[in-house]
Amino acid sequence: MASFKNALEGFKLKDLMSQDGMVFELGDDYIEEDEDEYHYKPGVTLNSDEMIKMINMEDSDGEEDDEAQNMIFTIGFETLKEKMSDISPNRDGKVLKLVKRKGTGDIIPHDAQVTIHYIGYLEHNDEPFDSTYAHGRPNSVRLNQGQLLAGLECGIKTMQKHEIAVFIVSSDLAYGKFGCPPRIPPNEDVLFVVHLFDFIDNGTLGTFENLTPEEKKMFCHVAKRVNDMLNTARASYQRHNIKMAIKEYKIAIDWLNGTVLKNEEEEQEMNKLLTKAYTNLSICCNKMDMPRLACVACNKSPEKTVKTYFNHGRALLKMGEYTRSMQMLQIANKMEPRNPDILKEIQLVNEKQRKYLDAEKRLWSKCLNTSKNQENTTDIQIAIRDLCDNFARDDGLLRQPLPEGLTPEEEGCIREYAASLNIHVTEHERMGTQRLYLNKSNY
Repeated sequence: MASFKNALEGFKLKDLMSQDGMVFELGDDYIEEDEDEYHYKPGVTLNSDEMIKMINMEDSDGEEDDEAQNMIFTIGFETLKEKMSDISPNRDGKVLKLVKRKGTGDIIPHDAQVTIHYIGYLEHNDEPFDSTYAHGRPNSVRLNQGQLLAGLECGIKTMQKHEIAVFIVSSDLAYGKFGCPPRIPPNEDVLFVVHLFDFIDNGTLGTFENLTPEEKKMFCHVAKRVNDMLNTARASYQRHNIKMAIKEYKIAIDWLNGTVLKNEEEEQEMNKLLTKAYTNLSICCNKMDMPRLACVACNKSPEKTVKTYFNHGRALLKMGEYTRSMQMLQIANKMEPRNPDILKEIQLVNEKQRKYLDAEKRLWSKCLNTSKNQENTTDIQIAIRDLCDNFARDDGLLRQPLPEGLTPEEEGCIREYAASLNIHVTEHERMGTQRLYLNKSNY
């Protein structure tokens, strides 16, 4: 059986020469690079039901939004317009808007660079005439540079980061009296569904793009980008898009780790930002049941806060490290006494550890019985099943240690029953001691 080694903790030559092999655990991989969240594929168009589902990706913010959404493909634009707001510059109804999901932060600056997904539709036609999803990636364009239809750009300028909105654009602010044959007829109004992922203020962008490679690493230039990214990650977390938040916190951390500091004051400011990023990253990792990565983030935090110790303790609990979990939580409790969340987590650790020790005690009481009769063998099997069953039913545990000193026969019995529950038995070395653990498939 291959043994697991943490590459950061080192290994011995005999480990490499082992006949069973060795598996490295790498702590710096926060998350795999996933594809686009909604998994649209090139060349695939959306029917009306799929389009409605896409438009309503998040809960509606207005009382009438659901009704309006279901009307998009069943009635004409004129009726739909009654549900929309006029945002055209002259308030002449040439650009109308319906917010499907509110955004966060400020309205887009006049000439920002935006990253958007959009789908364009004609009236009574459930096949889009244009879609960035069909291209396989969002579109990044600079506003006020003539890169978009005038009406579409007018609508985008009213949006916030992460907003999803529906726009109806009059023909004279879209494709005009000639249209765009063969897909767009002359004098045709169009509908766009736009998802604004991000934007960069043109002033900030222009300043940063004009910097030399050395200047781009200076903390005074990096700090603003990092703060913007931390705000974006926080908004992703609030929208329950935890995977995206993890990626965004990792980007902020990478930017900070590549920063060149000129004095102690900048170092202190950078450490504050790193602490915030690593702590929030650990929260996200715990949320996604990735406790090992949460521990890595907590260990790398330059300034250990109450939240750092709390989330470190929570991660260790998921890994079945009850003693170490309690140590972290006690430190957090000392720093912030009577915090109800910390006290609740301490109580949870006590309950799970007591339950585990009781199961371990029952197992050892059977194992220490030297009698080899059928009755004793059955008792051992029952104790093993109780230990594995309790672990399998506990959604808060992803890993749990097995008692030390098991005989090969007892270990084999555990492996056999654990396999029937889709639970793995793995060997890890911690502090120079080999331990067997029960691991769930998602650990």
